[in-house]
Amino acid sequence: MGKMDDCFHNIGEQQRKYDEYFYDGDIPKLEAVDDERCVIISKDWFDKWKTYIRRSRTESDNKADITGKGDPPGPLDISSITSDGKLKINLALRVDVMCIPEALFEKLTNWYGFEGDERAIPYRKVYVTNDKEPSFDLYPPFLHLRPRREHKELDLECDSKETIGYVKNYIRNKNGLKSDVDIHLFDAKNGDKLPDDEKATLKECSLDGEKDIEYAVVSKSMANGNGLHGLYSYKNFDSSYPLGVCGLSNLGNTCFMNSAIQCIASVAPLRSYVIANHFEDHINSENKLGSGGNIARAFACLMRQMWSECNRGGTCVPRELKIQIAKIAPQFAGYQQQDAQELMNFLLDFLHEDLNKVKQKPPIEAKDADRRPDKVLAEEAWSNFKKRNDSIIVDLFYGLLKSTVTCPECKLVSITFDPFNSLSLPLTNVDVVVRFWPSKKYLLPVVPSCRAKDILTSFERHLPHQDRCEYVVTTVYGNHLKVIPLTSEESLRFEEVCIFNLTKSSYVQIFLHVDGEAELPPFLANLRISQRRFTKKDLILAVKVELSSISAKYGEMFERFANLEKLKFSPDSEVFDLNDESCILIGLPESLGIELNGSPARLDIKLDDCIDLFLASEQLGDQDLWYCKKCQQHRQAFKKFDIWSLPQVLVIHLKRYRSVYRMVKNKAFVDYPETNLKVTCVEGTKVYDLVAVSNHMGFVGGGHYTAYAKNGKTWYSFNDSFVDVLRSSVVTGDAYILVYMLSSISTSPETINGY
Repeated sequence: MGKMDDCFHNIGEQQRKYDEYFYDGDIPKLEAVDDERCVIISKDWFDKWKTYIRRSRTESDNKADITGKGDPPGPLDISSITSDGKLKINLALRVDVMCIPEALFEKLTNWYGFEGDERAIPYRKVYVTNDKEPSFDLYPPFLHLRPRREHKELDLECDSKETIGYVKNYIRNKNGLKSDVDIHLFDAKNGDKLPDDEKATLKECSLDGEKDIEYAVVSKSMANGNGLHGLYSYKNFDSSYPLGVCGLSNLGNTCFMNSAIQCIASVAPLRSYVIANHFEDHINSENKLGSGGNIARAFACLMRQMWSECNRGGTCVPRELKIQIAKIAPQFAGYQQQDAQELMNFLLDFLHEDLNKVKQKPPIEAKDADRRPDKVLAEEAWSNFKKRNDSIIVDLFYGLLKSTVTCPECKLVSITFDPFNSLSLPLTNVDVVVRFWPSKKYLLPVVPSCRAKDILTSFERHLPHQDRCEYVVTTVYGNHLKVIPLTSEESLRFEEVCIFNLTKSSYVQIFLHVDGEAELPPFLANLRISQRRFTKKDLILAVKVELSSISAKYGEMFERFANLEKLKFSPDSEVFDLNDESCILIGLPESLGIELNGSPARLDIKLDDCIDLFLASEQLGDQDLWYCKKCQQHRQAFKKFDIWSLPQVLVIHLKRYRSVYRMVKNKAFVDYPETNLKVTCVEGTKVYDLVAVSNHMGFVGGGHYTAYAKNGKTWYSFNDSFVDVLRSSVVTGDAYILVYMLSSISTSPETINGY
């Protein structure tokens, strides 16, 4: 299909073609005209080509350079994305594959050549959606229509914009049936009855790619009587499971949705509210910010199915809920993997608006703080919010954050209060190497300010000190230690930090050397004295104890040198005055042979570390400036959050994804408590228990979601339609969303009994 020689000489033309065929973000420019097609190619090849022609994001400053960067990508090879003449299943657009216009595909193969079976090239038809936008199907619907009785077996290949009504009419036409004959469609894989709504699109119903669909033709006499009996599939159940332990069918890369639903379903007060139909009295069908109650009703229907007797240990199909969500948010309509946290936020937002008891939202006039007390501002903010928002979602999931913004120039302070229904916590990104006397080193996660109290707070979470002991933070400067008080605002991020575990008594600073060469870094030794003076004998005993903590032989050698009077003290005295700043140098006649070197052990990130980082002050970036009313300029202000009030249900999102030229995932293990999570806010400290976890395994934009949820006193694992008792720890490195409930609620009989 061409040769590669030209690709070395026409970089400028390739750059022009890229600019011609793509919008920003590699969005292809498609036109829905007669016979318009696009082609699916490997994203790896596409990225190599972009880099070579200097159109990758990292080359944004070198777009005018018409020399190739690095090696050319080689022949356009589709073998990694095709199998048996077809596109491999479960590929994700913009993660595994890219869509390019057919005209560009022909150019690329002319420049670089082609490897593979030309008959397997995945061409895709471009069509116009109902929103008048050009689109294509990565996996076009190919429905194998199989009758449940004596009618014809049919195959239908079409666009995903077509509707359930289109499929039913196709079946009627091919079987010579009248237009008023009822057709019922079923997913042959799981027996799920497809929606009766004939306007629902195949995309909304997750009918992509090859699907086996059963259809039943129902006469009017059957429809008016009991003729439908036997047309519906009933799933087996396992009575050994309690109510609510029910899997959810994967409708095509919908594991993200299933995981989020299982987490929300674990909130017993919300579940009880919808199962008992209390929500119907609160449906707000006039709210333009909601779905007219459709999402709330679909969610309630699914909860009743999941908590029905016949579905213990079985599987439900969340198709109707997905259809209602997709009608409002098209990004969830297709078959691509989405983000579970975005879906959870969307579902909670629309459940709130559908169930909002405020029918007409009054306008609220924003008032300046005018140096009013925080308590007054907080009460005003919450009152204004409640005037427009009053639902069970607000009652359960909402708290209040205080935001303080400070101008770096004029020091103007702006304070606002904002409701929240989840906390998105950054993962600690600052590690400090600390030595824990005598011989252990740790890589410790700390907030960016890295003050002594920050270091000690994190350290004590991992290694709590014993009663009647205290940790002392020091920095090392040559043969001298500097004790850092916990009131210090000094950053220790780039200092050599050493922590000592001392009894709550006096201590003295020691430096051991042999002819001026350090035997050990300087250290603090406990003095078992109650007065401000100590003797040389007290000193020798204190040093012996510290050396013996490394190894008994070092303490014995030191004591022997002392008995032989071979130690040289500076200053030298029989009695010393206690001075926190002074350092006593002790010369040894020979080396003790102590080795303290070793690599630091990385300490796990604690959930409390993430909360601390969320609440830490940070300076805004140069792309996120704040307008200072006093300076009348945009400034890189300092911003700090404080939690003013906490909700009954605390949803925590671990921010594992960040964009550095491309989206990357932080796979750091975060240690979170199963019970007794203590979170402090201005109003006091609240205690939470974990009730659900959404897990994400794998890479950005793909991978797989599962969920853990607590039913009664037992944890269960939910992997789409598969459910089982959780036989491992609920704390894993895959955790993405954590759902905590106040201990007083999570241990109530209602929650323990499943309702």
